[in-house]
Amino acid sequence: MKYWEEQGKIKIAAPAKINLFLEILGKRQDGYHEIETVMQEISLYDYIHMEDRNEDIELTCSNSTLSVGEDNLVLKAARLFQRESGIFRGVKIYLDKRIPVGAGLGGGSSDAVATLFGLNKLWRVGYDDAKLLSLAEKLGSDTPFFVLGNTAICKGRGDVIIPHNLQTPYHYVVVYPRFEVSTATVYKNFKFVLTKNLKDVRVFLQSLDSGSPEKLGASLHNRLEDVVFRLYPEIEKIKKTLAKLGFCGILLSGSGSALYGLCRGERDSKEIEKKNKNAWNW
Repeated sequence: MKYWEEQGKIKIAAPAKINLFLEILGKRQDGYHEIETVMQEISLYDYIHMEDRNEDIELTCSNSTLSVGEDNLVLKAARLFQRESGIFRGVKIYLDKRIPVGAGLGGGSSDAVATLFGLNKLWRVGYDDAKLLSLAEKLGSDTPFFVLGNTAICKGRGDVIIPHNLQTPYHYVVVYPRFEVSTATVYKNFKFVLTKNLKDVRVFLQSLDSGSPEKLGASLHNRLEDVVFRLYPEIEKIKKTLAKLGFCGILLSGSGSALYGLCRGERDSKEIEKKNKNAWNW
């Protein structure tokens, strides 16, 4: 993670993610779904500011609608780090929230990992990635991905991370419909069919590694799209509108509500964004 440090203070950039591929393989005995997904870190960030203090953890946030109580993942991560490290110093945390909530972009999970990362630096604890991964697993399913970031294949319930060395950068325009989607509701309404033609992540990775936006666009896959479109038909309407803008591919990220369009290059992404930024209330 990117960070900026000065005496007794640290600022961490917590990145969003998109799912380039998401397949549901079945239901696990622990109640979670067995998934296989390819996650991609993107250049959209929350920023977490930390200041060391002698006692007490104080959390404030730029988004007044977000709880800053014990249910906030940032606070949960800070408490977990204290217990694990045995260091019960205090810290003042300000969360500059820029990643939309309930959008399938992993903002809360990323903020949690940024908190672990920041306290590890601020308090000079020295945990390595393996230790941070073990802590992240206790905070949520998407959370371990953000310890390593970049591009990765994630399996299990999202906690088995296999880094993937992506040689070619791709460019995306992310569209947020300005409303949240409940991940729990989406999975509750997902009906797993054994006879369903499951997509093979190995075939997808060939398209990803090709360096061709056209090939990648044709291979983008999210098994949750159908159920999300059924529950939130407005999102499907947005996808149909985006299909007219010349993207190489369009996909829902995670359980939504955000969609993204894959562009042919950086210039293409900027032109599409500039032309359409004020066209809709997205």
